[in-house]
Amino acid sequence: MRRIASHYIYWRKWYRMHYLELDAEGRLTGAYPLEQEIANTEFYDGTLLPVPSDLTFPPVGVSSLAEWLAVTDSVTVDSLVQVCHLPRISPATPELGADYSSGDCYVQRL
Repeated sequence: MRRIASHYIYWRKWYRMHYLELDAEGRLTGAYPLEQEIANTEFYDGTLLPVPSDLTFPPVGVSSLAEWLAVTDSVTVDSLVQVCHLPRISPATPELGADYSSGDCYVQRL
C-alpha cells in the first residue's frame, strides 16, 4: 500500500489536502481527505495527478496544464497509474484560494 499526499490533487476535479492510495500493484484505490497524520505517507507540495501507467513520459502532445488535467479523465478506481508531481501548480478557484505564483514548472514522475 502506498499513500501519496499533497496540497492539491487533480483527478477529474480539484481536491485540497487529500492523498492518493495505491495498492501493491500500483492500482488506484481512491483519493481520501488527509485529516490526520498517517504513518508512511509521502507528502509533496504542489499538485499530484494520477495518470494511466501506460502513458509515455513525458507524454507526446501534452504540453499545457489543461492537457495534463485532461489526461486524468481516463483514470478510474482500480486503474494502474503512475503519479505525476507538478510542484508549482495549484488551482486558482475561489473555493480553494488564489495562486499568484509563477506558472513555470516541471513535471516529475513519482
